[in-house]
Amino acid sequence: MSRKLLVALAVYAALALLAWFTLDASIPVGGRDVPLRAVTLAILGLFAVRTLLHAQRERIDEGRDRSGRIR
Repeated sequence: MSRKLLVALAVYAALALLAWFTLDASIPVGGRDVPLRAVTLAILGLFAVRTLLHAQRERIDEGRDRSGRIR
């Protein structure tokens, strides 16, 4: 893994820890109370997956030669 990817994942992990320990309120959604912590962690998880997919795409693109074929 590249250093940029590791730093990005570490930042997501740090934000998730901060969210876990600081958010305890609930918000009403469709007549039910949804923990704000869960919403925040879900959004951070989606960003982390998006970052991993982008890194994988970059690795695949680096493996292609000029003709467009995979090495």
